[in-house]
Amino acid sequence: MATILSVVTLSPTAIEMPSGPKRDVAVDDYLTVELLCAGLAKIRLDRQHALEGHVPDGRDPSAGLLPRAWRTGFTRLWWVGHHQSVNWPQDDLDVLAACRLPLGEWPVRLALSGADLDQSLLEGDELSEFSEQASALAAKTDVEAELVENQIFAQLLATAQANGRTEEEVQRAYVELRLMHIRNPVLSDLDVLRRAQQMPAAGTSGEPHFKQLVHTAYRFQQAPGGAALRVCGSCGNPMPGVDRSCQVPGCQGSAVQKSLRTVEGYWVQHRATRRFHHDPGLVEARIFDAINTLPKDLVRLEEYPGLDAWDGAVWFRQPGSDQAECWLFDAKDCVSATLLGRRFTCDRRLRAVHRFLVMANHRATPAYFADLGRELDGRVNGVEVVDEDTFIRRVTKRSREVGQHA
Repeated sequence: MATILSVVTLSPTAIEMPSGPKRDVAVDDYLTVELLCAGLAKIRLDRQHALEGHVPDGRDPSAGLLPRAWRTGFTRLWWVGHHQSVNWPQDDLDVLAACRLPLGEWPVRLALSGADLDQSLLEGDELSEFSEQASALAAKTDVEAELVENQIFAQLLATAQANGRTEEEVQRAYVELRLMHIRNPVLSDLDVLRRAQQMPAAGTSGEPHFKQLVHTAYRFQQAPGGAALRVCGSCGNPMPGVDRSCQVPGCQGSAVQKSLRTVEGYWVQHRATRRFHHDPGLVEARIFDAINTLPKDLVRLEEYPGLDAWDGAVWFRQPGSDQAECWLFDAKDCVSATLLGRRFTCDRRLRAVHRFLVMANHRATPAYFADLGRELDGRVNGVEVVDEDTFIRRVTKRSREVGQHA
């Protein structure tokens, strides 16, 4: 397998002192790490383009030019070493080699949380889960719009908007497409045809927006006449290996056989779709499923209100009353609590009695909550941080209170 290094030509020679301001002790090491991760993501993207015969950014992929985010991150890292009197890094290969080590084992000391110091940026030749998250959250300009996960979201939104004449119709289409990415990591070509008939709006090329979305988020596998797949019985992710238990964080499912009826084959989610849409969305799906078991006359769930301004709105309504109480929530499954806390924003366009930031159960440790709370403190107000089980218990309790007052 070609490695991430095959995209660029690197020369392991000594570098000149980077230009720019000298490092201050208050320089943000998280920003440095985010920039390096964004650079790695751009390198991977350029490699994919090269394999597909596209020249990234109008330049020869063998020219040895590194992404702007990587160069900026490297320069900042050099100043870290200079400030600590450490003669490192000497060149880009030094940093790329370190990317496979936990951040706490790098030759320079980085001011990161204890949990994040245990993370590496590369796992073999692929971006680590931490690195994927950091690259997606980084404030960058040379990679953000090109990342596959952002292309998927843009195409999803375009599909929803093209297939709705009113705000309510666009919202319904958006919810259906978001849930498709969470609940359907595998689609037969017959499924795609049926859904395309339900969302027929086409773009300027004449191809339905929905089919463009599928081409962006999934890859096609030939299987004329049907297929038998080994998938997780809970989250639906393919499990082609020998593991009996699902390896998706937080999923408790195990392998089952899934039969598909096909004409020519089926569609499987790209890695980016799984990592940024399907896997993190499982906590949302678990909360949706739990709330939907509550009495419909007392509790109404609205998924992704305001085209994803929040992940969900829970409405409590007393029978016979026009008054309703709204709770908004965002559900998150992120490796780094610090990175999440630094980038989380509270959308206040929608009115609510309570707002919650809900953590996936497998992330909810005291250390995680402490790191998250430290980053949110003084910057984000009026949002309560809880784990998913606590949130579901709170919703259930409130529904019973509403029922008792009926």
